[in-house]
Amino acid sequence: MKPMTLDLSLRDSQHHFCATAGLPAGLANKLACGLAVGLACGWMHSFASAACVGDIDGNGFVDGSDLASVLSAWGSAGGSADIDGSGAVDGADLTTLLSAWGTCPAAAPERNMVTTSSTTLTTARDSTGATVQSWAGATNGASVGYLKPDGSLVRPSVHAAGAYPGAAHGGRIQIWNAAGTVVNDLIVSTAEFQQHHDITLLPNGNFLCIAWEGHTQAEGLAAGRTGLTTPIWPETILEIQPTGYSTYNIVWRWRVWNHLVQEANAALANFGVVADHPELVNINFATVLAAGDWIHGNAIDYDPVRDHIVMSSRTFNEVWVIDHSTTTAQAATHVGGASGKGGDLLYRWGNPAAYGRGTAADQKFFVVHSATWINAGMPGAGNILAFNNGDRAGSANDYSTVMEIVPPRDAAGNYVITTQQAFGPLDTVWSHGSVGGFYGGMTQCGAFRTLDNTTLITLTNSGSVFEVNSAGATIWSMTAPNQCARVLRYRLVNGLWVGP
Repeated sequence: MKPMTLDLSLRDSQHHFCATAGLPAGLANKLACGLAVGLACGWMHSFASAACVGDIDGNGFVDGSDLASVLSAWGSAGGSADIDGSGAVDGADLTTLLSAWGTCPAAAPERNMVTTSSTTLTTARDSTGATVQSWAGATNGASVGYLKPDGSLVRPSVHAAGAYPGAAHGGRIQIWNAAGTVVNDLIVSTAEFQQHHDITLLPNGNFLCIAWEGHTQAEGLAAGRTGLTTPIWPETILEIQPTGYSTYNIVWRWRVWNHLVQEANAALANFGVVADHPELVNINFATVLAAGDWIHGNAIDYDPVRDHIVMSSRTFNEVWVIDHSTTTAQAATHVGGASGKGGDLLYRWGNPAAYGRGTAADQKFFVVHSATWINAGMPGAGNILAFNNGDRAGSANDYSTVMEIVPPRDAAGNYVITTQQAFGPLDTVWSHGSVGGFYGGMTQCGAFRTLDNTTLITLTNSGSVFEVNSAGATIWSMTAPNQCARVLRYRLVNGLWVGP
């Protein structure tokens, strides 16, 4: 849809509204200011959504009737004229309406992708909840299935014969073409490692996956872990390049085992003061879960603008950022790559006690899942979005929140941390959820920012999926099957499927 052509200077906008609407100069000033500020701040929506943004009266056109509704409600709190859901009818709503002026476009096809760990199916559902396509895997899903721009599907699933039977174990990646035919069936599971939980697609056609990497009890003790009585499975991140139906190359790898610190025994490897090394991972932090699962990474995402990876850790209650611009050799060291820091953590947030720079009072995440970047071209691009399950101590104060944070960066794009202080920010730039609100349970759940600057939230324990606008109002909902980790949405834009 082509928006109206407007002269966006403040003075000309004021004259335009005075002349066309016969408004008092004072109100015209407010409207012109709201229009200019709204555009300058990027308060623009994608107008290819199922609903026609700005069509307040629902007649299929954004026209003078809708403009009159906005002007008559100017300054009021909410209502149908509050197009952006900010809680007030103002210049941002006017800007949105004028940009959508004319005949409403046909709704672009959308797919809400549903994968469960209790069945072999991934389904694509439209806005009504009806299934429009389905894919049957060889085994149950391990996490989330992702669409490529051409409509092919990449999905992690269970490899039951794997050596690492931890929670949400995967190890098998199946890829379907757009017609629904399996074209790759990859076993990412060996005696050394096994994929689990999440993957993320890369622009070059490869994908990144989280995997457990096995180390014996003796190796763990030698690395400085105290009191270890089992094997220990730290995380490794693999970049997988499919080379055939069942073959692949590992073209890049990062291993947390190369970035450890411990202050328990000066005679052992990795000795140092934990608080002096926020870029390293304290091998003595967090409980080793059943069978050896230690860090329990559960989501991974990629930022192609910075070439950075974000991963969420359940047991550390943190999100971590890693430089993907390194070679595999550099990723095993503390130098190299665009950051110059090799495979060390560039940034972490959610629980500064994990690196000796905070206490329980400073903890932000209480079980975290679904760490994602907000994509380029969207409000908040480069920010991190994550689902805070809110599994707090006791049983009476649990509640979940979706949290958006702005990592502090300097002019060169480096993440900033003050000596002996924790990584900022002190608080979120946006969040949804509060005491007494929704609770997704202690496992899975997630949230994704959509092309309309809304947030799609999944509560795994109840199969509840709902979409909220920036003001926190629920504007759409559906029910998902049990054991759906999280639902994500794609839209067909210029012939390509665009989503998280």
